[in-house]
Amino acid sequence: MGNQFRQAGIGVGSLLLALAALLYPVSALPDSQQTVYIAPVDHPRFQQVRRLLSDEISGAAVRAWSPGSDAGELVITLDKATLSEIRANAPQQPVLALFTSSGAIDSIIQDREHFSAIYSDPPLPRQARLGQLIIPRAGTVAILASPEQAGDYSELRSRLTATGLESRVFVIPSQDQLIRNLARALSYGDFLLGTPDPAIYNRETVKPLLLTSYRSNRLVIGPSRAFVDAGAVASTYTSARTQILEAGKLIRHWLDHGELRSARYPEAFSVAVNNQVARSMDLLVPSEEELHRILERQEVKP
Repeated sequence: MGNQFRQAGIGVGSLLLALAALLYPVSALPDSQQTVYIAPVDHPRFQQVRRLLSDEISGAAVRAWSPGSDAGELVITLDKATLSEIRANAPQQPVLALFTSSGAIDSIIQDREHFSAIYSDPPLPRQARLGQLIIPRAGTVAILASPEQAGDYSELRSRLTATGLESRVFVIPSQDQLIRNLARALSYGDFLLGTPDPAIYNRETVKPLLLTSYRSNRLVIGPSRAFVDAGAVASTYTSARTQILEAGKLIRHWLDHGELRSARYPEAFSVAVNNQVARSMDLLVPSEEELHRILERQEVKP
């Protein structure tokens, strides 16, 4: 039979390829490998993100992004500056932001199409509930805000009212007016609710803000674990590793379905308490594990 095929000018190899094409149509063959990009390459967490995502989304290539990379592929941005640059130059580029606060993202992203994020900051309603757990009789909460962000807290204040907390926003026009306006806020609120407003909460303000609050016997909640280490009483937070892994789920959905889910706060979180500061303020604070258990039970899942 082989001689007959050879006499007809048909090689055995060609025959096998033809049979394979019949048995396995082109549509059934595997697609070319999908690619996810990360930027910037010099970010201190670049290697950690690349390693964890490579495990989380096995089957896809995880590479460093550079201008001119495929405009249709997803880019994971690791800081505010990179997010701003990509959005300015390629507004249709699919982007998932990491390690960027909700406030920073709101200032950059007006059109949420082709965009997703895992916010780096904890949701403020949860932070306020943490304050209530530490001071069960709290009835008022003070919020410091820069002039640019003072109008961003209407929804939060409505939610606080629904939980029995009255709130007031105190505007800080400039850093040199922080202490004077902070004194007004501390005389009003049973505690100060820290926010991810970089004009208020930064390396230059952390010491005078926390020291003034301590002297007024008012606790500060948040805005981050770093502030707890510096002297705030407590905060919720989500580790970088957990943020990356939760981003991996959104990336997997993008690779499988070609759509980006909405930006969101991390689902998983922990609680940090500065017990030394709490004791010096005569506060009986439940353990971090107990606070986490109660807060997790109170969470409203989307």
